[in-house]
Amino acid sequence: MKDYHFSATLPQDARDIMEKILKECVSLKTEMVSIYNSQGRFVAKDHLSINTSPPASVAAMDGYAIEAEQTFDATDTSPKTIENFKVVQTGESIQGFNAVVPFEEAQIEGRRIRIFQSYYPGQNVRSKGEDVQKDQILVRKGDFLTLFDRVYLKAGGYLEVEVYRMPKVAFLPTGEELVDIVEKEGQLVEFNSIIFSDILQRYGFEVSIFKPVENNLEKLTEKIKELLPSFDIIFVNAGSSKGDRDLTADAISALGQVLVHGIAIKPGKPTIIGKVENKPVIGLPGFPVSMFFVLKEVFLRSFFKAFGLNPKEKSVFAILERRLSSDIGSEEYVRVSIENTDGRNVAKVLKRGASVISSLKRADGYITVPVNVDMLEAGSIVEVKLI
Repeated sequence: MKDYHFSATLPQDARDIMEKILKECVSLKTEMVSIYNSQGRFVAKDHLSINTSPPASVAAMDGYAIEAEQTFDATDTSPKTIENFKVVQTGESIQGFNAVVPFEEAQIEGRRIRIFQSYYPGQNVRSKGEDVQKDQILVRKGDFLTLFDRVYLKAGGYLEVEVYRMPKVAFLPTGEELVDIVEKEGQLVEFNSIIFSDILQRYGFEVSIFKPVENNLEKLTEKIKELLPSFDIIFVNAGSSKGDRDLTADAISALGQVLVHGIAIKPGKPTIIGKVENKPVIGLPGFPVSMFFVLKEVFLRSFFKAFGLNPKEKSVFAILERRLSSDIGSEEYVRVSIENTDGRNVAKVLKRGASVISSLKRADGYITVPVNVDMLEAGSIVEVKLI
C-alpha cells in the first residue's frame, strides 16, 4: 500500500542538505565577459581599480577656473577683479587652479573677470579620484553585479569582468493536463515555467524549459535519464506530493536517491531533494506560490551560501497591520503589500493560499514566520523581503 504520510524535514536541515549536495555535485567555472553583457552575473574574484577617476581635478561645469583665495570677501557691492583665470568646459582639467566660477556668475572686463561673491576651494570641481582611487576594491568576489557596479568597474578601468558561469538547469513539468492554450475541459495552462525562468535567469542560470511529461512513471524516469547528461541540475515540477499520481519521488528513487521528501515550510511542504548520477534532481510543488517560495527560500538560499554569493536582495522594515497567526512547527512565508501611512511603512497581509498566484502579483514582498512562532502581534516590526 502506498505511504501517504509526510515526515517533514525542518527547513534549515533541508537547506543544509541542499547546500551539501550542491557543493558535491556542482562546480562553477568562470569566464570573461564584456562589461556591457555582465548584468545579472556574479563576480568570480575581487576587482581592484586599475586607474583613478577622474584622473585629475576637473571642472564640474563650464566657467572660469580660478584660485578661490582671490575671491575671498567678494560681494555684490565690493566685487573682486581677477586677471589669473582659465576658461574651462565641463570635464576639463583645472590644473593650477582650485575652483570654477560659472560663466553666468562673472562679468568679462577685457582680459579680466569681475567676481561678485566668494568661492571656496573645490567649489564646482570634481576632485582627482573623487569616484575611484587606484587599487581600491570596486566589487568583491561573489557580488551580484548591479547597474552601478558595472559603471564603477568601467570607471575603474575595466572593459571585461571575470564572472561565474552559472549552472545549466532543466525545468520539466509533469501532468498531461498541462497545455499552453486551453482547448477543452480538464486542461490547465502551464505557467510555472514563467516563474521559474524569471527567478533563475535574473541570476544568470542557463534555463531550458521542456514540454510537460504525462503522469507515467516509466516515461518520467526515461525523461529524467535523457536530461541528465546535458544539465547540471534538473527540476521536476508537480508530482512531488504523496498522492497516487505523484510520481517524482518514485522516479528519482528508481534512478538514484531521495534525500528529502517534505519540508516543514508553508507553502511548499511537498518538496523533494534528490541526487541521480551525482547531479541534484529537485522535485518542486505544482502550486505556483509554493514553487516560488521553494525556489527563493530553499534552493537559492542554499545555492548562494554554497558558493559564497551575495545576491544583494532588498528588504524593508514595516509595522504589521494586524495580528498574524501561524502553525507552529512550520516556517511560513506570508505575502504582504506595503502602504506608507503617516510616514510609516505598514505591512498588510494578503491571501495565503498556495495556488493564489494573484496574491504574488499584488504583493510587494513577504515576511517569514519562524518555525517556533505561532503569533505575530499587530504593531510588530517585521522585515519584508521585497519580491
